[in-house]
Amino acid sequence: MMKLTAGLTASGIIGWLLLEALKILMVPVTAWVMAMLALALKAVLMLVAVGLAIGVGVFFYRRSQAASVDAEV
Repeated sequence: MMKLTAGLTASGIIGWLLLEALKILMVPVTAWVMAMLALALKAVLMLVAVGLAIGVGVFFYRRSQAASVDAEV
């Protein structure tokens, strides 16, 4: 019975040490992941804004070209 409790105590101490180490390590890892997600979101939003600007520009260019053709006729 003592071997069982010794094993449980040893695994409990090792588990506690691992948990404390993970608590220390997870703060910078979490911050890095959040920074990467923020950069990815920023890149996606910039691509959407550029695509929207190009789309609106093409729309008004074609509209002006169609208006100029109608005015010539």
